[in-house]
Amino acid sequence: VSMSHTAEHAYPLTDAQHAQWRDDGYLLLRDVIDSSVIDGMCDVFAGVADRMLRQLKDEGVIDDLGEDLPLKTRFAKVAGTHAGKFGRSWRGAIRSPELYDLHLAPKLVDVMTQLIDGEVLGHPVWNARPKLPSQQLTVVPWHQDSSYFGEGSDRSQILTVWIPLVEATKDNGCLQVMPGSHKLGLLSHHQEDREGRFLEVSQAVEPDRAVTCEMQPGDVLIFDNLMLHQSLANVTDVVRWSVDIRYYRGGDWIGGIGWPDEDFEWVVHSDRRPVTSAEAWLAQAQKMGW
Repeated sequence: VSMSHTAEHAYPLTDAQHAQWRDDGYLLLRDVIDSSVIDGMCDVFAGVADRMLRQLKDEGVIDDLGEDLPLKTRFAKVAGTHAGKFGRSWRGAIRSPELYDLHLAPKLVDVMTQLIDGEVLGHPVWNARPKLPSQQLTVVPWHQDSSYFGEGSDRSQILTVWIPLVEATKDNGCLQVMPGSHKLGLLSHHQEDREGRFLEVSQAVEPDRAVTCEMQPGDVLIFDNLMLHQSLANVTDVVRWSVDIRYYRGGDWIGGIGWPDEDFEWVVHSDRRPVTSAEAWLAQAQKMGW
């Protein structure tokens, strides 16, 4: 991994950050994503929310679309108890050129080149989270991402990047990570019996060791597929909008959730291959069936 701190990097990591990545297994970096890219994703989310609310109105479930309300509150206030109908992740709904641009955000890609030793490839799993006030559906318990990718993925380098589109606080459901847990290997998981039906780590977790990651739009939280993490409940009256995306090291196993065309690879950064175009990625993403 490059330890260079010269001007060749758009977002050079310090020796301390490299050490934190090695020892703690996560990095919370400020001002990595430009506001124009965040705004683009907010527009996508707002459009999806609008379509869903219009569907509810067409079904006679709601009367008022609340079109004058801001993104932070509109979906929760208008959809109310009907919000859960659309699921815990809007993965397919946010598939867009803006999502491609988010993956290709220059400073973020630059960070990936410093953390991933080799080609940086985009992963086919991303999530769009509308975490609504007082909603159990999107409260995610302690888990490792490799529990979803399958056995063998623990030998791959798959990095998750969690990106808030609004301020993420302890009160509205930001993430917590467990420093050093990436060194434990793949732990046993079971499906929780709460509304979200997420996978949950089976062993006891020491809550006093958890680090609460409060963030602003433009910040990113990066951790690998073995980092124990969870998201808290939203006890505010605003929606905590976020998107999480993933990258992996070229040559590693992608996990049990792959691209429809098995030979497709989403090249984000490579010394030997061109970056995959938005058109090629969108064509593949549309086959996912989400």
